[in-house]
Amino acid sequence: MFHKIIKGIAPIAGIALAAAIAGCGDMDVTIDGEKGVALAELDMSGDAPESLVLASSDTVIIKDGSKLDIDVTGDSDAVGLVRFTLKDGTLGVLRAKTDDKVSGTAIVNVTMPSPRSLTIAGSGTIEAESMSDKADINVLGAGNVSVAKVTATSADVNIAGSGMLTAAGSAESLDLNVMGSGSADMSGFKVETADVTVAGSGEASFASDGKVEASIVGSGTVTVIGRAKCEVSSMGSGKLVCETPAEESAEEAAPADKQAAKKSAATKKKIAKKSSAKKSRKA
Repeated sequence: MFHKIIKGIAPIAGIALAAAIAGCGDMDVTIDGEKGVALAELDMSGDAPESLVLASSDTVIIKDGSKLDIDVTGDSDAVGLVRFTLKDGTLGVLRAKTDDKVSGTAIVNVTMPSPRSLTIAGSGTIEAESMSDKADINVLGAGNVSVAKVTATSADVNIAGSGMLTAAGSAESLDLNVMGSGSADMSGFKVETADVTVAGSGEASFASDGKVEASIVGSGTVTVIGRAKCEVSSMGSGKLVCETPAEESAEEAAPADKQAAKKSAATKKKIAKKSSAKKSRKA
């Protein structure tokens, strides 16, 4: 069990540390060793990226499209600090170092092919229309990621910190790791098989009719909606909850309800007949 926990959180532990460092205002933030350039200086003539990394407190909204296009709006001070990197198929969004306090937020509108990988480090927000192929999602820090529709063969989700993922869609397999108090609201996301690791007080929910294996250390909760075969190893008060969808429960309960209604009606009819017979004898 401990081997599985360590194996699950190891890939995100190092990135979580990097995210914490990235949140320090007096340090230079880099992506792949690059500080980035202003949008006007970004070379977008090559192939469109397949991945996106956000390392700031800003908001990135991704729309599907065949070519890369970027537009930045929002608070003027924040907009002036937004920087970009584009390397090895990954678009990075970050801020230039400044000694001034900037409380505003920039909104970065990105058009690109459906991304395969999304990573957020910090307290920003990523909103994506879709993800495909082998979807890889990393929520590091206090950020939020939402994906309207995932259509993938596999989904690899890592959450470290207090961040949140909201996603819908489907995948053949799900590898989900939650370290800290973060959450994954994926009740509208259905998978055939899932391997889940939770260390801390995090929460996760998704749908499955297949096989789900979970390892939980701490007070975390994993909720599986469907008819999955669930197996759990846990230490602490954490739990794996496998529940039938409400509509299916209602359908299963319906025959019993109908039978009870018929029985009640028959009883009432019987009582009515007895009452009528008594009245006839009195007459």
